[in-house]
This record gives sequence, C-alpha cells and structure tokens, in this order.
Amino acid sequence: MPAFDYSQLPILISLIAILIGLTLRGLWLWTSLTFAVLFLYVFDRDSIVTLVIYLLTASLLIQGYIQIKRGYQNSQQLGKTEKFTFAVDGNNLLGLVDWDLDRFLEFINELERDGLKTHLFFDYSIRRTLKENDLMIPNETVPMAVCRVMDRDRSNVTVSKKGYGADALLIRYADRERISVLSNDKFNKPKEDRFIQQAVRRLERQNLIRRVDLVENKLTIM
Repeated sequence: MPAFDYSQLPILISLIAILIGLTLRGLWLWTSLTFAVLFLYVFDRDSIVTLVIYLLTASLLIQGYIQIKRGYQNSQQLGKTEKFTFAVDGNNLLGLVDWDLDRFLEFINELERDGLKTHLFFDYSIRRTLKENDLMIPNETVPMAVCRVMDRDRSNVTVSKKGYGADALLIRYADRERISVLSNDKFNKPKEDRFIQQAVRRLERQNLIRRVDLVENKLTIM
C-alpha cells in the first residue's frame, strides 16, 4: 500500500475547515476561510494558490447549480401562472342587480367554485357604490377597497382611472388573452376607438362575448 503523502496534509486540513464553514455558514464560513489561508501561510505557502483554484472551481460549480435550480423553479412557476376563464364587466353586471354587491359576489363565487377563474373589471365609479355602503376605509385606494371587499387578489382586479370607463381595458385584455367576456353590454358605442371596435368584432366572431342576464333574479350566463 502506498505511503500517505504528508505534504498534502496542510491543504487537506484547510479544505476540511472550509467544508465545515460551508456547512455552518454565516460567520463560521468567513472564520474557516481565514483559518485556512493563515494555516497554509504558516505551514505550506505554496498550496495557497492551489486552495484558491479549488475555491474558485467550487464557487463556479455551486453558482451554476443555483442558477440551474432557480431557472427550473421559475419555469415551474410560469407553468402554474393562473389562466383566467372570464373577463367580467363588473359595473355592467352590478347594474343588472341594482348595485347589490352580495348578489354580484354570489355569481362570481359560484363561477370560482366551478373552477372558472375570473378577472374583474370596474369603472372608477365603483367608488360611489363602495362609499354608499360604507365600505371605504380612509386613505384606501379604490382597487384596494375592491380587493378587500370582494376578497380578491390584486392581480384579479382592474379598476379604470378616474374619469375613464373600463370597457376598453376589458376588451383589450380579453382580445389579447383570448378569453370570454361576461357582460350585458353590446359594446357598440359609436364613440369607441376603432381598435376597440375591431377587437369586439374579433371576440364576437369567436363567440367570446357571453351575455349575462337575470334568470329568477340571479345573474346567469345565457
């Protein structure tokens, strides 16, 4: 059996110390690195270069592994991105139920329970309904209030800017994502931007504008 090469002992001790530091992390890592360098400086200066090469190689391998793992996790998250089924004309449907938030939410929650994901679009004027029902909190924005009252994630709600309607936002979104619109609106206003009108026609050709009306006093997709 070949004899052990004791000349390699200093660098082995240094590597073991660094390995312990990597395991314990934090201050222990820096302490182990300092110990390893000083230990080699005293007992085997020529091995300091070898240690640095080892550390650089290990660092590159670890960073590569972390980047690959992070990329894999990101791709998994992208694959799990929520896909909405319906873009909901919130103000329009609320108008059908006389601005009764409970009846509106009953309809939305029923869709969600059936696995049909919804993205709600509201005109800024929804603020009036919230205020009339004493649902606004001081310093709270309209989108924040809508999300709180309706128990929605911010990514599931779009509120137009003050003085603007949400129809254009709703149609553009549905056209881009190729999802169905739930509304009782015909979206045929003459003043509407021609690009929005074209988007409406595209959605209509694909039967992606679904009419909602009252059946037995409940919102129902026709």
